[in-house]
Amino acid sequence: MGDRKATYERKKIMNMIEEIKETLKMEIRPNSQGLEYLEAVLHKKDLELLNSLLKKHLGPAAKESGKEANLPKEIQELVNALGGLRNEQSYFYRQDGNQVIFAAIWPWQFNPDKLTLKSGVSEIGQGAEPLDPPQKS
Repeated sequence: MGDRKATYERKKIMNMIEEIKETLKMEIRPNSQGLEYLEAVLHKKDLELLNSLLKKHLGPAAKESGKEANLPKEIQELVNALGGLRNEQSYFYRQDGNQVIFAAIWPWQFNPDKLTLKSGVSEIGQGAEPLDPPQKS
């Protein structure tokens, strides 16, 4: 049953990533992994559309830009593996058991017209390793 659930979560992230890729213009970074992990640079003008796609697939942001993060311990550990969150960054996730689909948005400090999106699926829990380990950048 666990394998079926993991496959279902992978399909959900693949659908989300596919829709983001088809809808928005972006520069995909080399450490992206097909439709399972996406790391890309987007133009800030697309932020509103990106937020609406993420909200459609994951629900409202768990951490909005300009607001404090108050995340469960397991989710905070996943966020830390991504490099943590600064005040201006946003984080979305949906958890189903040990499976977490996530998306993080990092506005660039030195080029306010750009932002980085990192999105994928991870497994949390005792001794669980991420299915697609997020890369720090």
